[in-house]
Amino acid sequence: MRAGFTLYNLEQGGDTMHILGIFGGQAADGATMTLMKTVLAAVPEPNTTEIIDLNDWQLRPQGRELDALEAKLAAADVWVLASPTYFSTIAGQMKQFLDVMRPRLVRMTQAGDTLPGQYKDKHYLSISSCFASGLENTFTHQTDQTFRTLDKAMTAAGLHKITELVLPNTWANHTDIPTTKLAQAQRIGGKLGTKTRKDDETLKRYLLLFMMIAVMALATMGIQLVLPVLTSNFWWRYISFVLIFFVLLACLLHYFTFVRHKRR
Repeated sequence: MRAGFTLYNLEQGGDTMHILGIFGGQAADGATMTLMKTVLAAVPEPNTTEIIDLNDWQLRPQGRELDALEAKLAAADVWVLASPTYFSTIAGQMKQFLDVMRPRLVRMTQAGDTLPGQYKDKHYLSISSCFASGLENTFTHQTDQTFRTLDKAMTAAGLHKITELVLPNTWANHTDIPTTKLAQAQRIGGKLGTKTRKDDETLKRYLLLFMMIAVMALATMGIQLVLPVLTSNFWWRYISFVLIFFVLLACLLHYFTFVRHKRR
């Protein structure tokens, strides 16, 4: 529940890592690919990087190419998933990749439950771009579904999210990426070569939930204090507290549910 993702705490490790960039989109020379290349170029040596352009692969449910792709995914420590946002979701190439890889990303039980597969506990970074400006994307949520789709698939596969990167306003700037966004990509890439730890932030989430409840309770009591009519008797005080608390908490949860990433 946070407006912008941050990189997980990283611990310096002695082992080298392999970072695999996976591009799914129409334009292999477009802004999304450029941003992904910027991230990978900033990965420090002796770590290694590799790029897969899904346009070059025959993405069918079975076949040698899919076996080769499966091996590349297994050999990588971190996946960088890059897809522009088309019609408010991921591009067809990325969707096809997720679809044909589903039996290899997850495993199904006889009861129909989906469990993490062979890639459990790897890490991933997601990148997207959209025509909308940063301000427009903030309010219209153009890229929300793109990141939710990637997150849903990766979470089901047992991967841990590192962070995400969004590039708005590509209609006005087809090829020129702002220097601030390039710098952000470089900072992220510079940290991808360190040994990551698993996402185990249960205590942090409980503390965050406690703080949210504490703030909402304080705000509710403040509103009741301003409007004495709401506290004229026990039942008015109780009903008004529940209703005000519910509205405030619902608004807060709605914000953190839909404002899930940095849109600018």
